Amino acid sequence: MRPSIKNLFFVLLSTLSFLACTEAKEVKAPLFIDPNYHGSCDPEIVWNKNTEKYYIYYTSRRSQIQDNFVRTPIGVISSSDLVDWEFEGYCAFDGKDNKKDADATYWAPAIIAHNDTLHMFVTWKPDTTAIKNPWGGSPGQIIHYKTPASEPLNAWQKVGVMHDTTMNTIDATVYELNGEFHLWFKGKKTGMKKNELYHKASTDLIHWEDRGFSKSDVFNKSASGYGFEEAPYIFQWQDKHWLITDPHDGLIVYSSNDGTYWDYQNVILKEGGKRPLDTSMARHCSVIVKDKRAFILYHVEPWRLYKDDYPKGEYIPIFKQPIKNRLSALQMAELEYNNGTITCNRNKLIQLK
Repeated sequence: MRPSIKNLFFVLLSTLSFLACTEAKEVKAPLFIDPNYHGSCDPEIVWNKNTEKYYIYYTSRRSQIQDNFVRTPIGVISSSDLVDWEFEGYCAFDGKDNKKDADATYWAPAIIAHNDTLHMFVTWKPDTTAIKNPWGGSPGQIIHYKTPASEPLNAWQKVGVMHDTTMNTIDATVYELNGEFHLWFKGKKTGMKKNELYHKASTDLIHWEDRGFSKSDVFNKSASGYGFEEAPYIFQWQDKHWLITDPHDGLIVYSSNDGTYWDYQNVILKEGGKRPLDTSMARHCSVIVKDKRAFILYHVEPWRLYKDDYPKGEYIPIFKQPIKNRLSALQMAELEYNNGTITCNRNKLIQLK
């Protein structure tokens, strides 16, 4: 029996609808700019299976206030497809904040989802005024907060502090491996000459065991050539563990077979790209793996001048530069894996379904 014209019409209509739903969408550049102070930094991306959305938590620098990097809240954006992002607002901690000028200083959130709960390990300072310096005078602490996955914005409650008062810390990263949770962060104990990459482990996200600090290539100038690193981020991809740090000169990539000892690999995203507001080195990143593809999120300060941009002896620190130089945007690029090494072409078009 031949199909009727009417049946053919409905088959064609269904086919067109299916193709429309599966049509690839282009990732925009920039991905996002904070709507208030335009200071989006330090992105941390996580998949929330409860809401079936991706969330990016970021430091919302108050970039349009001169000489001041305190009172920064943690901003939140969400997406169901990694392409279209919606601004959700700012995190409320212990029933406070949830506004563009926080009641304390929060930086660089590390997020992990576990058993319908989101856990955040965030750099915290009590400072609300930049009296001693623009970054606040008090030591940084890594604070553990948690919230039901169904409440990704307004219900963060303090669990505890991740170290004692002998340490000044910043920039945590957290991941799960073989039934254990691993927390790494940059820190320096009182009396020590240099910062180290500290490591803690837990089976329940409550009781933590000190694993000392990394004795591998990370924070090791003789291995990488860099005397300064911050913002460690660890993820798994291509059957390996990867650690990326920010030396303010592109992003350093390390690899590991066991997630403990890290070997220096290379530097990525040092040179600016051609996309809008992606014209300077990438800073402080996180990575999401989707359908075996890895996408790196990072912030860019397109107009910031770094030391190499000044003749010797004339460097002006960022907090003394014009307001425009302090603005930042979030970007996304795709990582590529070739012969055991990660590379990234930030100009490459990204399409997702």
